[in-house]
Amino acid sequence: MFKQIAAFAAVLTCASFAAAQNVTMVSVPATLEKTVDAKKAKAGDPLSAKVSSAVQLSDGTKVPAGSVLTGHIDSVAPSEKKGDSTMTVTFDKLQIKGGNQIDVKATLVSAMTTAPVSGGAYDAGLARQGAPQNTTNAQNNLGGIGPPHPIEGLTVTGSPHDASSGTLTQAKGNVHLSSGVDLEFSVAVIPPGAKVQ
Repeated sequence: MFKQIAAFAAVLTCASFAAAQNVTMVSVPATLEKTVDAKKAKAGDPLSAKVSSAVQLSDGTKVPAGSVLTGHIDSVAPSEKKGDSTMTVTFDKLQIKGGNQIDVKATLVSAMTTAPVSGGAYDAGLARQGAPQNTTNAQNNLGGIGPPHPIEGLTVTGSPHDASSGTLTQAKGNVHLSSGVDLEFSVAVIPPGAKVQ
């Protein structure tokens, strides 16, 4: 009963924040600092992503590259019998490089990888094992690293109206995000008195 009330309160608080606050979400690129895998992860595990390009939030807050978005895993449903897996995450703090930590509403927009491609598509299994793959000469010269591209079979869903930052769903396997994966967030500073729980 308590969990249901808490979940309902969180939804109301978030909906109130989205409706009552006329805030502009700003795109913030970041890279995941530590590998996360649905097979081993559990609710409550910490997450962090380093901001890769300087941005300015809608309230004027300057966010230099190297600032860090932090949060946690809300829930994990690992793959069973080669079925799909899901992981819901929340990033709600931003440690400004050389400055203060602030509360933010961060919505996960995308997760991209620079892992080698095989036959024009990302091969999650080979990339995880670090196995050599068929790459172009340009990629080989860079150690097999190509331009950022979607992670095959991974779907990212998130909304500013949700209490969490987003849900990752991996088709036919476990969600696996290697350190260095490119994450794109839509971020707004939470004004005083409009705390999202």
